[in-house]
Amino acid sequence: MDQYDRSFYIYDESIISRQVKILLDNFPQFEFLYSVKTNPFAPIIHFAALKGFGTDAASVEEVIISQKAGLSYEKIFYSTPGKTRRDIEKTIDKAIIVADSYNELLLLNDIAEQKNMNIKVGLRINIDFAMDSGSCLSSKFGVDENTLVKQKDFLNSLSNIKIVGIHVHLRSQVLDHSRLYQYYERIFELALFCKEILGWEMEFINFGGGLGIVYSLANDAPLDVEKLSNECEGLIRRFKDKINARLIIETGRFIICEAGQYVTRIVDIKESMGIKYLIVEKGLNGFLRPSIAELLMDYIPEDSNLKASEPLFTVKDAFEFMIPEGERSVFEKVTIVGSLCTATDIMVKDVVLPKAHIGDIVIVSKAGSYSYSLSPILFSSHSLPFQFYLKTDGEICMK
Repeated sequence: MDQYDRSFYIYDESIISRQVKILLDNFPQFEFLYSVKTNPFAPIIHFAALKGFGTDAASVEEVIISQKAGLSYEKIFYSTPGKTRRDIEKTIDKAIIVADSYNELLLLNDIAEQKNMNIKVGLRINIDFAMDSGSCLSSKFGVDENTLVKQKDFLNSLSNIKIVGIHVHLRSQVLDHSRLYQYYERIFELALFCKEILGWEMEFINFGGGLGIVYSLANDAPLDVEKLSNECEGLIRRFKDKINARLIIETGRFIICEAGQYVTRIVDIKESMGIKYLIVEKGLNGFLRPSIAELLMDYIPEDSNLKASEPLFTVKDAFEFMIPEGERSVFEKVTIVGSLCTATDIMVKDVVLPKAHIGDIVIVSKAGSYSYSLSPILFSSHSLPFQFYLKTDGEICMK
């Protein structure tokens, strides 16, 4: 940090490689899409592509980023609501487009007709399933499953596009292997319905994401990947003679979250009304998610079980704060805040850490996903954080 004198993120390729291996070893029948929105840093996408991953792109720019990583048309899936005519025109020959509404299917067909093209597309479906075993939810994503039959004539009238796949995604950060299995089973049943009742040629089934990682050591049990793998093997055996399609899972934060750390420097220390503040160079304008957790805690009772709202908030104690240069013989309770001119710039309150001095660094864990790209790095016109990618051979990529 002395060399660059600026806050930064650092991503460890060895941890990404470990997570990639877990997926490849346990789910050999599946393809994987790296979710670009979790972290669009080019070296990460290049590494995932080298391991055979495609990408889940949620914007035109993410499609372009995927292309620059060397990915071909059939490895890039462009899925997001609200695509405009311009978005589709820019990507129609660069990615498999997953339509998010009936209006979008009509727009896709119109553009394909104008370009004298016949294209294969997917359709995102909001299935009749609740991940938490509660009620099914209305969603801005996709078309409701129960509307498909009513729209069969409309779907068959689309002359320049053919629906050859489905995309379903209900929730991120699932740690219950049995619930994920039930969810995958339900999607297989939907795919079979689309093939047999709607007459679609099913070339791919995108099961979405959901694979969770442990944020709260006190409250979370890790996803049992081995059990999920065994359950999926049985599931695939049941359906393999009925559906011959690409089976796809989006990785979400699974391969990148734990590989990243956020590093910032203490620039001042002060006390006010009995509270000791460590003021760091960049707080919420460097890494927003910890500040959101603290902000939410101000508005709910301390013992409340606050529902996750991904990707902004998972759990209160999601991140570990470390001061590696601190005095290990002396610990103290501190509040870590940033240097912005707003009282909401609080990273963590009342955390016990080794006694720190001005100039020491603070390291925050689990900063690989939804961190740099989600934070208001332009707020107050401060300098931007650096990003470093530490390769397994020791080479460092920097931006």
